[in-house]
Amino acid sequence: MSAPAHRVLVIGGGIAGLVCAYDLTRQGVSVTIVEADEVCGGALASRERAGLATDAGAEAFASQSSAVTELIDDVGLSEQLVTPNPAGAWLQLPELAAPLPATGLLGIPGDPEAEDVIAILGASAAARAAEDSTADVECWRSRWEAVAAGRDRISLAELVADRMGQAVVDRLVTPIVSGVHSAAAEALDVESVAPGLVSLMLREGSLAQAVLARRAQAPAGSAVRSLRGGMHTLTLELIARLRAGGAQIQTGVAVKSLRDIPESYDDIILAVDAPEVARLLGVDATAVTSSGAGESQQVEAGVGVALVTLMLDSEALDGSPRGTGMLVSPAVTEVAAKAMTHVTSKWSWAAEALGPARHLVRLSYGRVDDDSHARPGAHSSDEELLDAARADVAALFGIPRLGEQVREADVVRWRRAIPLSGPEHAGRAAQLRRRVRETSGPGGARLHATGTWFAGTGLSKVVLDARQTARDVLRNVELQGGWRR
Repeated sequence: MSAPAHRVLVIGGGIAGLVCAYDLTRQGVSVTIVEADEVCGGALASRERAGLATDAGAEAFASQSSAVTELIDDVGLSEQLVTPNPAGAWLQLPELAAPLPATGLLGIPGDPEAEDVIAILGASAAARAAEDSTADVECWRSRWEAVAAGRDRISLAELVADRMGQAVVDRLVTPIVSGVHSAAAEALDVESVAPGLVSLMLREGSLAQAVLARRAQAPAGSAVRSLRGGMHTLTLELIARLRAGGAQIQTGVAVKSLRDIPESYDDIILAVDAPEVARLLGVDATAVTSSGAGESQQVEAGVGVALVTLMLDSEALDGSPRGTGMLVSPAVTEVAAKAMTHVTSKWSWAAEALGPARHLVRLSYGRVDDDSHARPGAHSSDEELLDAARADVAALFGIPRLGEQVREADVVRWRRAIPLSGPEHAGRAAQLRRRVRETSGPGGARLHATGTWFAGTGLSKVVLDARQTARDVLRNVELQGGWRR
């Protein structure tokens, strides 16, 4: 009689858990996924609006890495890849709205003397930024080399301010990263949000040249891509292939404790956020001890985000007056949203599906440094968020306050959507992950952790990390000859 197949339990049915399960199922591993929500997908789940299936969360991915496109090819969706409207997004500052500079990376200009950069910074601040091209990196080389090697950590703001001046941080970088990462540049670790940028700066001799080199590394075409119909179609295809491959998917099932799991699994993958991992391990979620140092390190609760989507009728928006959307500086006090995406301007498939004069607009609320009583966020009621969204759309587009034009509206909350990516976060996440590996699950099952909190922000990082986690499990299968202990 043959021994039973290697069995793996995946806790968490977001994209990380689904990718892990997909790679394992393809190799004949018996996989069960349990997801606390009623649907799988996490940030790549779907939401129906006016009969159109749209993205509940992430609606595109950075195309610099090939990780996501390789996954899309694996599941047979390559022909559905699309690029956004090349018009690009705009930036809203207190005193002006202007298109984002064409050569930037996280707001760092590749050409500080370009007209679109001067329009936002002003001539004096742009001239200061241009000094980066002639300022020697040698005086700080030892520090930059330590950062590049992972021996030291600095914030994105510290790097940009040193090379290009504080105005670039305030007027370009912070408005962009607060929309993407929900935090100011001072709170973001440069190697977490722009890995390899410091090494490129050392090689190229300036930060601007490093930005241009990084952009040149991206595949031809847009810096971001998506799928026709939305990124949630990737989730749906993964689920379909998992079920066809024999994987068991259980939704609406919350794991209260590792002790509740049967002793029949060889490996358990924790594809959930760090606070949930700490809870499952039974450790204090506010204190993970650093190895060797003995100090207490906090496992952050993350940044709650609320997404408000409005389906509205407005001929005034047919001409895409703000490109594909807007990023909003935190200094703009009359607008509560940190970002707005004009979905039907950004993606032609959405415009085709809805027809002329009907528009889908999505606004994002919630920054890490927002006063919860001053601006709407994930904590706010639906009524408060919808009221803010109507006012913000009118202010950002420069149109009358919305009334009967709104045909449908809804709110999606991600209460711990984004981990805090400060200079200390990577070390804390790595330490928690080591603790996971050193802990035995029920019946001696090996534990693994994956997902945004451990891989870093961005779908490419999450997919790469999930596939590496699957390879780690497969090595265990090979060591055991493909059978359970």
